[in-house]
Amino acid sequence: MTLLRKIFIFNTKHRIVSYWSTKVNRSVASLTSYGEDAKDFGKNYDDLTTNASNSNLELQNTVGQCAPHNQRKHKYTNDIGRGPELKDFIIASQVQPVKCESVPYVRNAAINGLNRKVYFEVYGCQMNVNDTDIIWSILKDVGYMKTESVEEADVILVVTCAIREGAETKVWNKLKHFKALKKARETQKLKPHLKIGVLGCMAERLKHQILEKEEIVDIIAGPDSYKDLPRLLSLTDSNQTAVNVLLSLDETYADIVPVRLNQDSVTAFVSIMRGCDNMCTYCIVPFTRGRERSRPMASIVQEVSSLAEQGVKEVTLLGQNVNSYRDLSAMDYYGGLPSDRETHLAEGFHTVYKKKKGGLRFVDLLDKVSSIDPEMRIRFTSPHPKDFPDEVLELIRDRSNICSSLHMPAQSGNSAVLKRMRRGYSREAYFDLICHVRQLIPNISLSSDFICGFCGETDEEFEDTLTLMSEVKYNMAYLFPYSMREVSCFTSCNAY
Repeated sequence: MTLLRKIFIFNTKHRIVSYWSTKVNRSVASLTSYGEDAKDFGKNYDDLTTNASNSNLELQNTVGQCAPHNQRKHKYTNDIGRGPELKDFIIASQVQPVKCESVPYVRNAAINGLNRKVYFEVYGCQMNVNDTDIIWSILKDVGYMKTESVEEADVILVVTCAIREGAETKVWNKLKHFKALKKARETQKLKPHLKIGVLGCMAERLKHQILEKEEIVDIIAGPDSYKDLPRLLSLTDSNQTAVNVLLSLDETYADIVPVRLNQDSVTAFVSIMRGCDNMCTYCIVPFTRGRERSRPMASIVQEVSSLAEQGVKEVTLLGQNVNSYRDLSAMDYYGGLPSDRETHLAEGFHTVYKKKKGGLRFVDLLDKVSSIDPEMRIRFTSPHPKDFPDEVLELIRDRSNICSSLHMPAQSGNSAVLKRMRRGYSREAYFDLICHVRQLIPNISLSSDFICGFCGETDEEFEDTLTLMSEVKYNMAYLFPYSMREVSCFTSCNAY
């Protein structure tokens, strides 16, 4: 070592030590979170020479956190020439930090679902069947397995209907059976504990009653909250009752690819819209399913195309008011669509709501879907008679793979009752539409829905329903007694 260098070291020793202490402290502090990869870097500091000052002691403790245990008490010498070099900092900069969980007390949903078996109990309409396929797709992605045996289930999900009292009665009775099953599981101290969820329209309508009456229910989820089921299920692990019954203005589950429970079936349901804006006075659907919103046409076409590739031979398009479909997002997707195209109603029909403008209508969707595979039959349900303009009827007539079968819910054959129901048409307008349909499509098959005993209905008014059925000669009809629904527009028959 030259004399000049010795003098320089002697005169500036304390400055150099302070400088290196500061630099190394900062570097090592930034590396302590790098885990095991930082150990090799820490070894390079063990021979660093400093004086036994406070700053050196702090440096020693910091370096000791990264160094092996048998080197942490190493005493430094005055030879600072063996300090860290540039290559050490380059190596350290290439070490990748260890990613920590952002919220360590919230478990991964996939872990929660691992090896747990879910059993589905489904009631109600075709939409509930399709919703179950959506639910299964969501839960399957986070690690749940499906079982056909309720005794093997770790989770029981009841997909419910609330349109009539009879459907709700069936659910209440079934919950009693599940309650006994859950109590037996708890008595035997079997783990995991059985979890029971009530989903769908009944959960939306009777959420408070379900919580008060059935203490065994762990989850309550409305029709628009199925994406939240993994989180709701995870909450039940800490013995919490999880509830989400928020209705959405835009949820259509367009980003969920349904996993059909019956993979061997040659028929399939495809949901194209959700909710209803008609507000018929006897109906609870707008209160349990929310406002109308249509699924983007591109998503529907993609799903139907996939079903065709899987060998499905018949697809039924679903919606609470299926033929009022209107895809406003398609204005940007397809381009060039007139923004002033209004919804055309059948002649003699009216609505109290503002006409929808722009976008793709039901006839556009029906044309697109029926063109995917000429060998695939296309059906749709459930429509409203007011939304059958000639363009829809003509497409059904001209496209051979669209089934010549229409469901035309009349609900009543008396104009006064129809007015109280707020259906938007008279008996005469409905009958004229039927005649027009048969004129355009002579081989058409017709079915209908009828309600008996609606508020204020007299024997004479009921006779009009019987005569309508006789005149139309439906191929099939679904007949129901009126069920009082507390939150529908008519909550009492006393005024009639």
